[in-house]
Amino acid sequence: MIKFKIPTKSNLRSRTSTIDNAFVISITPWENPTNIEVQWMLNKLELDDQQCAYCLTKATSVDHFFPLVSNKLPTGYITEISNLVPCCSSCNSSKGGKYWRDWYLSTDTLDRLISLGFSGEKITQRLKVLESYENSKRIKLDYEKILGKEKWHEYLDRKQKLYDLLKEDQAFCDDLLSEINSYLVRNGENNER
Repeated sequence: MIKFKIPTKSNLRSRTSTIDNAFVISITPWENPTNIEVQWMLNKLELDDQQCAYCLTKATSVDHFFPLVSNKLPTGYITEISNLVPCCSSCNSSKGGKYWRDWYLSTDTLDRLISLGFSGEKITQRLKVLESYENSKRIKLDYEKILGKEKWHEYLDRKQKLYDLLKEDQAFCDDLLSEINSYLVRNGENNER
């Protein structure tokens, strides 16, 4: 028997995390690092320029050490060299927006590190390097304090209006889909294979 998995059907309401991220990134400052700052980061993490900060495999992306978004709001951390680490795609996708330490010490991550040949001692060593990096000076903003309550609440209200519009648009699309499915059933379109 052929194993075939159909893709998950998404809808407009399932895109709220994308909207949360877009709203946060829209107001988050980005600072391009100098070569000296990149070298500082690599030295601090005890890496060459091709290694993942977490599992030491080949780095294919960059991760925000402290996430920019938490609970649908900006954490206050920005995109700057002391909040960035080279990362492999496996670590980046499994860490997501989690606090690095909780993720790193999770059963799934520890199992993966062990499967990559990490001993308990090597995990402890890496943890100490990451803890030292955590103690680096980095910028953390209080957006409400910077913008004032009125502008901050307008920001939150605008995001909510977009959610409400998505909900309304999804209801409209659900009605259209119902009509399309009824058409298919009436005309036997889905039984001709």
